[in-house]
This record gives sequence, structure tokens and C-alpha cells, in this order.
Amino acid sequence: MGESGVTGRPDWFFGTGATPVEKGLAHAAAAAGCAVLAVYGRDEGWAWWQWLLGLLLVWDLAGGVVANGLDTAKRFYHSPPPPGTGAAGRFLHHPVGFTAAHVQPVAAGLAFDGGSWWWGPLWYLWALAGSVLVARVREPRRRPVALGVVGLGAMVAPLVTAPGGMAWLPVVLLLKLVLAHGVPEGAAATPAGERGR
Repeated sequence: MGESGVTGRPDWFFGTGATPVEKGLAHAAAAAGCAVLAVYGRDEGWAWWQWLLGLLLVWDLAGGVVANGLDTAKRFYHSPPPPGTGAAGRFLHHPVGFTAAHVQPVAAGLAFDGGSWWWGPLWYLWALAGSVLVARVREPRRRPVALGVVGLGAMVAPLVTAPGGMAWLPVVLLLKLVLAHGVPEGAAATPAGERGR
């Protein structure tokens, strides 16, 4: 049994101990997101590789909102990393490092036409700043701060011209990284008294 109190093989996607039903929920959200992407992209004239990239983005982000919201994922990522985890794994295990590795908005901004040149960097930095902010506040304030970051992002997103078919990405990205991944709620939450920030 690890320090998180969970036994089993480490699962970097769903958290150790996720049930088939919980994994199925994440896959169902990802599949539904792919269906919605077909509506977004139907008039964009995308090349095959843009469709492939779009589907991969949706699968990771829409499915990731659900996967990162699982208690198993929260216990896994808000506990010490598994024994023997290397430097890269420790970086990805940290909520801010995990967010820093998500360069999807920059990739989407480069791959799809029609957006402002700074659209990708804006949403990448918004998610990263939100994750840093959530990680630095005390436990009882993390969820409200995360909700504020996501809510404000949802209000700003329509004001910034997105690449064709990618208008959905900022809000789903923020839901996945800042709210679902960044907030250790439920069984994963650390009592407020144990955090001094």
C-alpha cells in the first residue's frame, strides 16, 4: 500500500483503482466530444491530419475532464509520486507540471487556420497561471479560485478569435487542468490545517 492508501499498479490516466465504469465514463465523454467536433469542423475544410489532430485533442481534453475528476485520479496526483518515479514523472505528477506539459492550445493555434496568432499562447498561459494560483491558495479556497479561473476564461473565450473549429478548446482545457486536475477534493483533499499557504 502506498502513501496515498491505494494499492495496485500506478495508473497515470485514471488514478490507481479506477473501476471499469469510471474509465468508461471518461471514454464516453471523449467519444461524445469527438461527435461534437464533427459539428464544429464540418465546414472547415480540414485536411485528414487536422481531423486526426482535432480528434486527439478532443479525446484528451474532453475525456480528461472526466478522468481527472475521478477520486482515484485526485488521490494519485495529490499524493506523493509512486516509488521509483524519475524526474520527468515527478514533474508530470505535480499539478503545475502536469499543466505545463499540456501544449494543446499552442498546437491547435499553429495547426488550424483563422485564429489570432496569440490565441494558443493566451490559453496555455491562462491554464498555467490558473494552476499556479490554485496550487498556492489554502485548501478551502482552491475550488472557488479554480471556478473563478474557469468562469472568467469562459467569458473571455468568445472575445478572442479562435482557429476554425477550436472555439470549444479554452473552456474544456481549463475544466480539465485547473478545476478537475488542480483541486484535490473529496477523498483526495488534505485537511486545511495541514496547508500553510
